[in-house]
Amino acid sequence: MNEKKLRVGTTSYILPDDILPNVRHLAPLVDDVELVLFESEGMSNFPDASTIATLSDLAEEHDLSYTVHFPLDIFPGSPEKQVRQKCVDTLLRVMELTESLNPFGYVLHLTPDSYGREPSLDTPRWLDGLDWTVEQVLSQSRVESRMLCAETLSYHFSVVDELVRRHDLSVTLDIGHIWLMGYSMEENLSSLLDRTRVCHLHGVKDGKDHLGLDKGKPEDIETFLSALRRQISLDQKSRVLTVEVFSEPDLQASLSLLQKSHAMMGHVWGGAHGYH
Repeated sequence: MNEKKLRVGTTSYILPDDILPNVRHLAPLVDDVELVLFESEGMSNFPDASTIATLSDLAEEHDLSYTVHFPLDIFPGSPEKQVRQKCVDTLLRVMELTESLNPFGYVLHLTPDSYGREPSLDTPRWLDGLDWTVEQVLSQSRVESRMLCAETLSYHFSVVDELVRRHDLSVTLDIGHIWLMGYSMEENLSSLLDRTRVCHLHGVKDGKDHLGLDKGKPEDIETFLSALRRQISLDQKSRVLTVEVFSEPDLQASLSLLQKSHAMMGHVWGGAHGYH
């Protein structure tokens, strides 16, 4: 994989199809694909060994990297130990399954008990549960802690910041979630960008997120991209910027906007493959 300071990617759900057809379609267009995995009762899109081998071949052929988004239906802060243990088992299985892909990072939801600004009716208990789960995962896997990237969700990230730093995790800075919840963009950029390994970018409008960037606020998008570029220039650390949308029109509009963005110009971004 060539060293690019900023690898621009998108999700494995641009086409209404399975992971492999999506990656085949996206490989010439982007630098990274976020493999969005799920597993629920009777349904799973976990790739088998043959699919993993093909994904590895596509990565080699197209200089492609992968970020792996852990399943959403896991509850690492659950008050029930058996639920937390199931979460640990799932995370370890996904890491083992995708290890040969040499992922750029793993996107982890420190899932709240309920959606909103307060993650739990008993936040100290919830944090204790998270602490136990993260400790179990790190002690039982060979993955470096900085490969686990805790995502900014509905609650203010300061609630989990101490835990993230104590376990030396990275951050998935989903700036769209910051905009959606009305938190200060400047405050979050200042406190989180240095620890951020993966960024999620998508348009937000009228209380809806994961829209194409053409539907977002241009000045907010430019401010975010400028801050990201400055941070990369400062610390010279490689990052992935995932355009987290789920349709071809939203992706095309977003990549076109990024290519025209003044804030994206310069040496930190080689440009998505198909959009030089």
